Amino acid sequence: MTKFGVSTYKTDTRNDLDKDAFLNLLVKQMQYQDPLNPTKNEQFLAQMAQFSSLEQMQNMNKGVSISQAYTLMNKEVFGTVLDPNTNKVNPVAGMVTGVFMQNGKVFLKVKMPDVETPVDLQLEKVEAVLAPIDMIELYKSVEEIKKDLEKIQDKVAPDEDDSDDDSNDNSGNTTP
Repeated sequence: MTKFGVSTYKTDTRNDLDKDAFLNLLVKQMQYQDPLNPTKNEQFLAQMAQFSSLEQMQNMNKGVSISQAYTLMNKEVFGTVLDPNTNKVNPVAGMVTGVFMQNGKVFLKVKMPDVETPVDLQLEKVEAVLAPIDMIELYKSVEEIKKDLEKIQDKVAPDEDDSDDDSNDNSGNTTP
C-alpha cells in the first residue's frame, strides 16, 4: 500500500512452514516409512507436542505485539519507513491513531502534522515514544533529519543525474 510515495514494507512469507505444511509432512512421513522398521508412536506424539507448543508461543507473541501496539494509541511516536521505489528511509513522527495487522505484522496508523492521511508504520520500526515536550522539539527538527538522511543516502548512492551532468561538462568542448 502506498501513501505519500512511501509503501509499507512487506515480507515474503512463502518460506514459512505453517500448521498445514507441518501436518502434510507428518502424513507423508507416515505414508513412506519403512514397513519393516516403522516409526514409533512416541516419536509422532513428540513431534506433535513440539509443534503444538511452537504454535502456542507464536500465538502468544502475536498477542503481546498487538497489546504493545494498543498501548501506543494516542501517543506520539517516532520511527522510519522504507520507500521501496527509491530505497530511501523516511522519518515518521506523529500520533498513533490506529492499529492493524497485515501479513502477520503489526502496524500503527500514525497521523503526522500537516499530512491528511495517516502513515502505516510497522511496530518493529518504532524507534521512540515521545513525551509532549519531545514532540515539539521533534517537529522542529524533522526537516533537519530528512535533510541529513538525504545527504547520507546521496553519498551512498549518488543520483544518476549528477553523473550525467559531469559527463556533459567534459565533452571535449573547450572554451578559451
